[in-house]
Amino acid sequence: MRSEKHINNNEIKNNFLARMSHDMRTPMNAIIGLIALTLDEADDAEAVRENMTHMRSVSDFMLSLINDVLDMTSLENGSVILYPEPYTLGEILMNMKIMFWYQCQQKNIQISFRENRPDPMILVDKNRINQIFFNLLSNAVKYTKPGGRITFEIENLKQEEGWLSCDCRIQDTGIGMTDEFQKKMLEPFAQEDESVTPELQGSGLGLSITRMLVNLMGGTMGIESKKGKGTTVTVHLSLQLAARDGAGETVEKRADEKKCLRGRTILLVEDHPLNARIAIKLLEKKKIHVIHAENGRIGVEKFCASPAYTFDAVLMDIRMPEMSGLDASRSIRSQQRPDAVSVPIIAMSANAYEADIRNSLEAGMNAHLAKPIDPELLYQTLEKYISAKECPSASAGGGRQISLGGGYQSLQ
Repeated sequence: MRSEKHINNNEIKNNFLARMSHDMRTPMNAIIGLIALTLDEADDAEAVRENMTHMRSVSDFMLSLINDVLDMTSLENGSVILYPEPYTLGEILMNMKIMFWYQCQQKNIQISFRENRPDPMILVDKNRINQIFFNLLSNAVKYTKPGGRITFEIENLKQEEGWLSCDCRIQDTGIGMTDEFQKKMLEPFAQEDESVTPELQGSGLGLSITRMLVNLMGGTMGIESKKGKGTTVTVHLSLQLAARDGAGETVEKRADEKKCLRGRTILLVEDHPLNARIAIKLLEKKKIHVIHAENGRIGVEKFCASPAYTFDAVLMDIRMPEMSGLDASRSIRSQQRPDAVSVPIIAMSANAYEADIRNSLEAGMNAHLAKPIDPELLYQTLEKYISAKECPSASAGGGRQISLGGGYQSLQ
């Protein structure tokens, strides 16, 4: 007979697999709504562009959400690392408005976003802080009935010695929670009533993930709720301010870096014809000359058959027939030629777990970009490593880079 612990573990796993798609429905709903708006406004070029911009933002967030849900184990064992980059509270509010406005309109819920001024630049992990407020707003929308109200406000902003402290409050007039359930509401998979209607069911991971992320950021989260009255969640955060000094220098440097892609030669090692076609078009938009290899073995052959320093960088898929990207990278690095060690090798793969990323770096790659590829991240990564190769001081203080589809993450 199987042990009771084994049965419970299977039940937890089955519940997770059966309901994990819940938190993906909100961004998918926004995408569907934006597509409907675009079809209705097809003759309005400005409206189409605006809708597509919003759709891209929501799609990027959906990808980060998928990563977060699949990354639950890493959150639990404490192996998740934050990777700060410049952001503003105003941008957070705007992204959440884009994410939830259409859904609230459909459900006849009044939603408002309020922010204190000024709006300083902060250093924060964009994906993780978006995840926090997505989870909280998702619950607010899900449990608020038509005709209800939701408010997201950021207040009590205080700046001191390079840090910004603030209270982020989400208040709804939803169904609320009983005192008894609030004692266990932060446990993974916790739900107050398993018999609720399908639209109110979910993975039960939202609050658990949110609590771990808030703790990881050194913040606190308080929840006040009354059954039948609604819920108020307050997240207190202390965030490092981003120095604005030298911002012009950064913009100027970025403009100079973009020029460095024109006329470069890239070896693209990709076995999937459609993926290869997309990558080639993206690269050719920047006037980059692309040489395509259909698998790792051919990629190594083309590298070895070319004169030294022919390629400014190598874009490498991981899973390929005949020779994987990992083996191909090791082979390139082992060649007895002057550019074998210095040529930047950048993974482009659907393998996006931390173990996959570390495997890429251990195989000698400089960076790991997860598919679907963000064009700007691709260009920025190429710029970074081509510039660093030609001017080693340009990479001072930076480690190898990985991306899970939204923002760089540095491995020193």
